[in-house]
Amino acid sequence: MAPTWVSDIPLVQTSAHQDVSERRPDNQRPQVITWEQDVSGNGQELGRRGRSVEIEGSQALSQQAELISRQLQELRRLEEEVRVLRETSLQQKMKLEAQAMELEALARAEKAGRAEAEGLRAALAGAEVVRKNLEEGSQRELEEIKRLHQEQLLSLTQAHQEALSSLTSKAEGLEKSLNSLETRRAGEAKELAVAQREAELLQKQLSKTEEDLEAQVTLVENLRRYVGEQVPPEVHSQTWESERQELLETVKHLREDRDGLHTTAELLQVRVQSLMHILAMQEEELTRKVQPADSLEPEFSRKCQALLKRWREKVFALMVQLKAQELEHRGCVAQLKGQVAELQEGAVAQSQEQAILQRSLQDKAAEVEVERMSTKALQLELSRAQEAQRRRQQHTATAEEQLRLVANFVSSFQTWLQSTMAEVEGAAARLPCLSSRVSYAVRRVHTIRGLMARKLALAQLRQESCPPAPPATHMSLELEQLREERNRLDAELQLSAHIIQQEVGRAREQGEAERQQLSEVAQQLEQELQRTQESLASVGLQLEAARQGQQESTEEAANLRQELTQQQELYGQALQEKVAEVETRLREQLLETERRLNEARREHGKAVVSLRQMQRKATWEKERNQELRRLQDEARKEEGLRLTQRLQELERDKNVMLATLQQEGLLSRYKQQRLLAVLPSLLDKGKSVESSPRDPGSSAAVPLAAPTTRESIKGISGSREHPRPPLTETGEEEGSPTLPQGPPVPGDPWPGAPPLFEDPPPPGPSRPWRDLPESGAWPPEPPRTDPPQPPRPDDPWPAGPQPPENPWPPAPEVDHGPQEDPDLDPPREEYR
Repeated sequence: MAPTWVSDIPLVQTSAHQDVSERRPDNQRPQVITWEQDVSGNGQELGRRGRSVEIEGSQALSQQAELISRQLQELRRLEEEVRVLRETSLQQKMKLEAQAMELEALARAEKAGRAEAEGLRAALAGAEVVRKNLEEGSQRELEEIKRLHQEQLLSLTQAHQEALSSLTSKAEGLEKSLNSLETRRAGEAKELAVAQREAELLQKQLSKTEEDLEAQVTLVENLRRYVGEQVPPEVHSQTWESERQELLETVKHLREDRDGLHTTAELLQVRVQSLMHILAMQEEELTRKVQPADSLEPEFSRKCQALLKRWREKVFALMVQLKAQELEHRGCVAQLKGQVAELQEGAVAQSQEQAILQRSLQDKAAEVEVERMSTKALQLELSRAQEAQRRRQQHTATAEEQLRLVANFVSSFQTWLQSTMAEVEGAAARLPCLSSRVSYAVRRVHTIRGLMARKLALAQLRQESCPPAPPATHMSLELEQLREERNRLDAELQLSAHIIQQEVGRAREQGEAERQQLSEVAQQLEQELQRTQESLASVGLQLEAARQGQQESTEEAANLRQELTQQQELYGQALQEKVAEVETRLREQLLETERRLNEARREHGKAVVSLRQMQRKATWEKERNQELRRLQDEARKEEGLRLTQRLQELERDKNVMLATLQQEGLLSRYKQQRLLAVLPSLLDKGKSVESSPRDPGSSAAVPLAAPTTRESIKGISGSREHPRPPLTETGEEEGSPTLPQGPPVPGDPWPGAPPLFEDPPPPGPSRPWRDLPESGAWPPEPPRTDPPQPPRPDDPWPAGPQPPENPWPPAPEVDHGPQEDPDLDPPREEYR
């Protein structure tokens, strides 16, 4: 009988072959389906993108930036796809090489199988050698496959990296070139818009300059009319003659005013001299007066009152005259000041007119300067526009060169893609022969297996026919191991052949899909290239139109600039001539007004000098009068002291006489005689008062002898018991008769003297010597003085109140009462 392992061989082989044949389509089907789905999805996506690109290409020029960005993205994506295709083609090449090597390995394996079959046929002893050789061969093949796989992976990664870097650099270069083209195109569009705006601005400025020139022409004509260029010379001479006559009249009036001031100054001097003469006469009268032997006589008081009355009347008349002259002088000074103010106003008005004209000239000069600056700015802008045009031309040249480079690159890429497609197609064409060779090898292996199974079956029959030999355990074990090894190697060979066939089919499908994708990408690139060429052509047309418009604008600007310069020269010359004429005329007018003003100032200065001289003379006379007044006061004080001494002596004699009469009993008799002697004088006095009540001087005189009451005698006798009355600030006794004093004058060396050129003081209450209190207290109450009132604007007497009609009111009547004793008091006068 044949051994059992011989019957097992064909069964195992057929099951393995069936499994492999059944497994192959199941493994290949889902991959084919997924690849078809990917290809259809990619085709649909590419079609959709192409339609979107076509729709976007039909939009306006404002969306060109977005189209360019999308084109850039499409270029990037195409570059990525090209890179992937390159990688896949390289992988396919490597896979084909690996398949070739695997086929060679299969051939070697077939040779080894044949050697193994021959060895099995030769002897079972060589089975172990065959197994070892097979193991070594499989190990070497595995190591070679691993090494080749690693080398392929390394080469693929390096090639992938190099291709990726080159494609990224190219993509960056293309992106930069497209960005630069986009920016240049946008810049050119902006520059075109700016050039158009500049042309519009130039036109507007030219219109404005024309309007300004027209306004300047009208202003010059107005200035001509104002200055009098268009007036005929006869009218001009008449106007100058009338102005000359007016100036001569003003000079004449000023001279008359000066003569009037001279006459008023002479009259004032005469008045002052007469006042000095009067004061000298009064001083002589005061010095020539003789003191009476008996102070009780009325002659001295009458003379004093008459002298004081005359002095006051003359002083009042002189003060009235001085006040009238002062008013006249003030009127003349105010008139002169008004004339000077009018002349100054005329000079100021002329200076203002001159300043206005100068300002207008400066304004026009500034406008001319502004026009010059604007022309310079326009020239600079024109040069800038020319420079920008030159730069645009350079940019367009560079853009055209870059477009040529891009077209060359696309054409080279297309040729390379076609070559790669040809290589892929050649590889796909070689795949059927390789697959047929593989199938032939598989069939040969199956036939070899069938032959081996037949031989084994024959060998088994022989063994069954032959008597059974003694079993060899170690040989059976080795035979089992060899069977297992053979089955394993057979299964591995079948699996490797199946895998090779799957890989070849997958590579074929991928190559076909990649070829289709590359063809679509090439078509899209050609479309994009056509679109870019069309956009460049449109941009070139726009540039040509812009260049033509710019040339026209430059020509118009040059023409307008020439016209502007000519007009500026003409108007500048005319304006300078008119300005020179106006300046000369205004200068002459200003010199004439300055001359008039200087003459008026001289006249005013002369009047001021004469007025100051008069003031100095008046102050000198005032000082002299104050000195005279001081001398009079001193004389009056001495006289008062002498009279007080005489009064004391008389009181002493009276007291002695009264004591003696009282001792002898003759006092009543003496009183009666004294009363009889006094009554006729009192009657005469009363009659004289009744006959002349309106006489201002008579009321001021007091009777020399009058009966005194006991209270008066007591007061006089009581005065011995009291000290003398205190002196005032001027050195006089309180209650003593004093001359009227005016308000203190600043700088007056004699503040106590009566004023010479002031109004007489207002009447006020006075305290006569007989108005002392009954107790005889000393000193009496000082006179009350009212505070000075502020001057009124309509007051012709600002120095004091208005003098009354009768400045010297009558003295109050004295109530003598019962006359017991005769009055031995000296006469006392009342003063305000």
